[in-house]
Amino acid sequence: MNPIRCFLLLFVFITCHTGLNGQNVDQIWAVLDEEVILQSDIERQYDYYLKNGKKDDGTLKCTIFENLLSSKLLLAKAKIDSLTVSDNHVEEELNQRVNGILRQLGGSTEELERIYGKTIIELKIELRPDIKDQMMVEEMKKKIFAKIEVTPKEVKEYFNAIPKDSLPFLPAEVEMSHIVMKPKASEKAQQEAKEKLDKLRQRILNKEIKFEDAAALNSMDYASAKDGGSLGKFGKGQMVPEFEEVVYNMQVGQVSKVFQSPFGYHIIRLEGRTLDEVEARHILIRPEITSADEKACIEKLRRIRNAVKRDSIKFASAAELNSEDPYTKNNGGRVTAPGGDFRVPLDKLDADLYLKIDNMKEGEISEPLEMISTQGDFSKSWHIIWLQKRTAPHKANLKDDYQKFAQTAKQSKQNEILNNWFIKTKKQVFIEIKPNECAQSLQNWN
Repeated sequence: MNPIRCFLLLFVFITCHTGLNGQNVDQIWAVLDEEVILQSDIERQYDYYLKNGKKDDGTLKCTIFENLLSSKLLLAKAKIDSLTVSDNHVEEELNQRVNGILRQLGGSTEELERIYGKTIIELKIELRPDIKDQMMVEEMKKKIFAKIEVTPKEVKEYFNAIPKDSLPFLPAEVEMSHIVMKPKASEKAQQEAKEKLDKLRQRILNKEIKFEDAAALNSMDYASAKDGGSLGKFGKGQMVPEFEEVVYNMQVGQVSKVFQSPFGYHIIRLEGRTLDEVEARHILIRPEITSADEKACIEKLRRIRNAVKRDSIKFASAAELNSEDPYTKNNGGRVTAPGGDFRVPLDKLDADLYLKIDNMKEGEISEPLEMISTQGDFSKSWHIIWLQKRTAPHKANLKDDYQKFAQTAKQSKQNEILNNWFIKTKKQVFIEIKPNECAQSLQNWN
């Protein structure tokens, strides 16, 4: 996802949750099954759009309201149909969005926390339910669109219906794939991390040091370490599964044994519990990654590159077997533009990737290059890049841009299907529009 888009999406999520002016307006505007839309939901998005230059012609609030109605209807039906998204996928999406805004701030967690008045952990806890709901909406759309395809004839008809003077001029684009790998800590380093944490745990149990002090001095989750390891309150589905498996089987005041998650090794102290939430502190220790570990990672990527160049394995197969980028590995390592197009405009690439491919030739596979991980901890990663094709700037045409027009034709068909789905589903889900300033203009939703 484009970092600027990450920033905007994250800002909308944060402001919709925390508000811009501290006020809490909670008048109910609509109820859809178990989903509720509050006046505050409308006001916060409205304030956000105005602050970012959106003009209001008198219909902006009602447009926001209708968009929320559509989203909540999709969410309500997804829950009725028992659709699910995995906790791991929610965590990956959450990390990607938070990292997007961090990159915009130069990687400064302190600046992010100053702007929003929350630690990164607190932001993630607060944003996780909203992101999960959005992902549920996307799953519902996938179900609605599952069998929609367009034929070459339909694509041609769609293209021919576009006035020739309306065809866009397309920028330079590239098609590319990559294989991403992170260095693995040695067994010795893993054992040392576990032993260090176990010794800390024993000192805490023996009352030689307070849990809060041990976290502040040792935890590698630097955001929570500043608050004695506090994660605040959180509910189920808001932490990675390995963490939840431990914390939800603890007694208040108990200190857990050392356990592993994708982020490293932890111990937890359970601070409190209610029916819906728990409150906990933790200490995180990551195994040390040495220069030898990094060298081993680079050498493995180099062997993969050589195997692909010898045609011993296809790049796509190598990516599926080896890449640690969850967003591209199952797609043969293909990097895509927003919307899934394999042709990525050069101006949509981040500066680091742009500079790497600027001097590459078509068909070339790069040597292993260092990159910034998008998996939540900014640890080092390396990748090899395959530049498959460059496309010069040109006026859009069906021969060179068939896939683009196929995609837009499909989207047009999807919009028609979705509109029909809304008409049908409004009759199947309980919907009540409460009296409000937009109620009259949206009577078709009752």
